[in-house]
Amino acid sequence: MPLIQLIMALINCKECGQQISDSASVCPHCGAPVVRDVFCPNCGTKVPENVKFCPNCGGQIYPVSEAAKAGKKDKLVAGLLAIVLGGLGIHYFYLGKTTAGVLTIVISLVSCGIWPVVMLIQGILMLIMSEEDFDSKYVDNDRTFPIF
Repeated sequence: MPLIQLIMALINCKECGQQISDSASVCPHCGAPVVRDVFCPNCGTKVPENVKFCPNCGGQIYPVSEAAKAGKKDKLVAGLLAIVLGGLGIHYFYLGKTTAGVLTIVISLVSCGIWPVVMLIQGILMLIMSEEDFDSKYVDNDRTFPIF
């Protein structure tokens, strides 16, 4: 077995057939998006990861997203941290938004107790929003200081 295969897992591109890294999102040879297969939790049928419903049984498919593979952040934890320790910006540090965490600490000190109330409201909103909205607003974006 070649050394490169021992270091990283290789898969074949479904468009051009070339071997590529299993962590690639697009094929470096042809530029096609990499489609990984998942299995239907109801019937076990192998389906592409971008399919929402199984073609065999019609059951809903829950593919593992890149965020989940990389340690997806839980909205319940983030919301509770915002409610309990929002004035310290702990929820931002949990979400990987370090700049927002530091800014929250500074704003909390300057605002004389008003900013922790804003963070309490943000925590409540985090808990009641959908997973998709939470991920798009707080996890899957490059915004430095996401508020509401």
